[in-house]
Amino acid sequence: MGTFRLKGWVGLAVGLWACTSAPPTSPLPARPAFTLAAQRPLFSAESAYVAIERQLAFGPRIPGTPTHKACGDWLKAELLRRGARLTEQIGTYKGTPIRNLIVSFGDTVSQGRVLLSAHWDSRPRADRDAHNPNAPVPGANDDASGVAVLLELARLFAEQPLPYPVDIALWDAEDLGQEGIEDSYCLGSQYWLEQPQPYPTQAYAWGIHLDMVGGRGATFFQEGYSRQYAPFLTERLWQVAAYLGYGGIFRFAPGEPILDDPFYLSSRGHIPMCNIIQRTPTQGFFPEWHTTQDDLSVIDKTTLQAVGETLVAFLYSFSPQSLNPK
Repeated sequence: MGTFRLKGWVGLAVGLWACTSAPPTSPLPARPAFTLAAQRPLFSAESAYVAIERQLAFGPRIPGTPTHKACGDWLKAELLRRGARLTEQIGTYKGTPIRNLIVSFGDTVSQGRVLLSAHWDSRPRADRDAHNPNAPVPGANDDASGVAVLLELARLFAEQPLPYPVDIALWDAEDLGQEGIEDSYCLGSQYWLEQPQPYPTQAYAWGIHLDMVGGRGATFFQEGYSRQYAPFLTERLWQVAAYLGYGGIFRFAPGEPILDDPFYLSSRGHIPMCNIIQRTPTQGFFPEWHTTQDDLSVIDKTTLQAVGETLVAFLYSFSPQSLNPK
């Protein structure tokens, strides 16, 4: 089976999966030999859902547009009111305006940090929509959902700080890419890798990226590049999900590699990254992906809760040094 490099090559990926038997699966592991932190905050899927609503209310989040700026200003204000240190990275990459937002919690040390990320822009054209291919994509699941989960985590970090430093990065200009054009996706993270702020890439022990984490009926397979660059991190995160009862959503089975922000962060930045991304071997990302139907109707609070609760349990239970330390 080939390696799948572009988010846009879904037809090829699905076709190849369909021509093979079901992907190999691993049995659910025995009860893991770890203990989750008892004193950890409670994730609110309701709060995350409201944050998705707010993002969509601004309109399309296309770089360089007034609606994009308005949403970015709101995200900046939301992060600042959590008491974190905010770095706003503004520039141009490959002719595209970039506005990355990075907020930092905890000590200012340049080592042993954890990176949590998502992309906050939305796609300018619904190229997989049979009726409105030139209309903008609302981007509820892709990726207002990932941003919303991180906003809720920021609230929890402010109320109950983690025992180690963590940064939340909201990447811009991820979803402008075109099939067949090398590196045309993920412009914001590529720009950051050339000019990392406020910490160098070597400051991070590992990281977790969220992309399409709120869809109804979602399943999260262990994405290929995550297994390659951050195998122990990925395995432990899926173990925590199973421990919490979310093994039906976080599947113990390999997924194909996807060219997404974590690929660049891992391959170029040498940050071991795990990508939580909705994709099934036979159906692609999700039915409304890159269509005008990627709106609030696709969002399921059950999925948001599974992802958020798993992340909270994971982040409050394991130190950066205990998982694939550099």
